[in-house]
Amino acid sequence: MEGRRLVEMVFEGLEPPRAPLHIESDDKAFESSVSDAIGAGVKIADWRSFYERGGPFRRHENEGLSGWLDRVDVGGYEWPDPADVVSSAVESFGRRIKDLVGGKFVILKVLGPTEISEAFFAEPARRRGMELGQVSHRLGFGVFYTLRRSGASELYGRIASYVLEIVKAGAELGIVDAVRVADDAAAYTGPLYGRSFYEELYFPWHRKLAGAVHKAGKWAVLHCDGDLRKGGLLGRLSQVYDALHPLDLAPKSTLGEALAWSGEVADSRVEAGRAVFFTGVPVDLLFNDTIGIEEFLEVPRTLLRLHGRRYLVLATTHSEYPLRSYREELPRRKLEALLAALKAV
Repeated sequence: MEGRRLVEMVFEGLEPPRAPLHIESDDKAFESSVSDAIGAGVKIADWRSFYERGGPFRRHENEGLSGWLDRVDVGGYEWPDPADVVSSAVESFGRRIKDLVGGKFVILKVLGPTEISEAFFAEPARRRGMELGQVSHRLGFGVFYTLRRSGASELYGRIASYVLEIVKAGAELGIVDAVRVADDAAAYTGPLYGRSFYEELYFPWHRKLAGAVHKAGKWAVLHCDGDLRKGGLLGRLSQVYDALHPLDLAPKSTLGEALAWSGEVADSRVEAGRAVFFTGVPVDLLFNDTIGIEEFLEVPRTLLRLHGRRYLVLATTHSEYPLRSYREELPRRKLEALLAALKAV
């Protein structure tokens, strides 16, 4: 059975003959070779680069609070032409996965308005962070929202409008089966922002984004880190989106933590209802060279035993670590063993 059909069965609430697998990688040829699904991101290049060179609305060193607040001028920013942004995004998506989508469930991935809003306030990345590919969330937008809500709401709305147009165009592509919006709004401690932000901005706009995907007859997926069980986020997001990734509910850098996490994910099924879970393969353990192959396999096996194959796509929690590769011997052998175990069911 083709990988695409396996994933479709999960979304339809059916039990597939085996659990579908999605190993996310920056190497799309490799991702396609081992996965039932393939995803590629689209982005507004100038805005994404803010996480490296710093956002235009960041507070400068030694800048006073009132001076910073007065300097942030949403209307004065040179906003790009929406048509150019959408065209460039869709074209780049096609280039990245050309000739790799045969028989695969195809996911178009886009950065959400919350993360882009934070990028506008991001500080320049430290050299070590850039080497490791780390993105530092200082929540500058969150501070600005607290101090100047009207300006923050205007900024968020402008950015979300661009994201919405990209989502609309991407969802209309014939090869696309689902659109995934990546919009971190939680940590292990729970929601990152105050209640008013979620009620006034996050949920209203995410309902629009998911609605645009559904209007095109496609499935809507949300990537959001953190413990979504807190603050009632899991239940509410499960009513908006058809699937959630990566169910990053708790730390999982050791085998014991990962096994406990698998149980917590399975226990979350009741609150999530019919929302599909994309999770179960922690990159923490894939690239932990002290964790052997059989130890690694315990985690997805435990999740499958506790959760079952319905409403579940076994997926990596994130792409590979910077400076690491799935083509390294041990990570590759771990994935080969996982593939063999799934096909042996």
